[in-house]
Amino acid sequence: MPAGNMPSRDALQLLLDGLQTFIREHLALARVEMKQDLRAMGKDLAVSAAGAPGLIAGYLLLMAAIALLLAKWLPLWAAFGLVAVVNLAVGASLTYRGARRAMSNGMDLHGTAEELQRDRQWLASMKQGNGAQASLPPGNRATTAAP
Repeated sequence: MPAGNMPSRDALQLLLDGLQTFIREHLALARVEMKQDLRAMGKDLAVSAAGAPGLIAGYLLLMAAIALLLAKWLPLWAAFGLVAVVNLAVGASLTYRGARRAMSNGMDLHGTAEELQRDRQWLASMKQGNGAQASLPPGNRATTAAP
């Protein structure tokens, strides 16, 4: 049935069905992209964590050596206290900077962003009234057929 002769109730139902499919597909795309990003992040964290024990042991030995060197000029407790305070200050600064950077960087959902851009173009073409093809979203033009 041509779109001009379709009853308003059927047209509304068709619009609602299309909107539901549209939202469902966008959510599925975002879900897939987030899973991929989280898997890649997990792999990177696992590789980083593999070297942590050796790094920590070496760092602790280095700090003890520095404290013992400082103990030649300061009391032993002051040398270890100074090394501890410097480590706490540097660690807090790095943690603060890293947290700020992590909060400012969002996840990039490239496919979802591209799809939303196409949807904006599609909506603009619907407002201009570009014919029957404008009545279907870009992803559904080839797959949706009249019953």
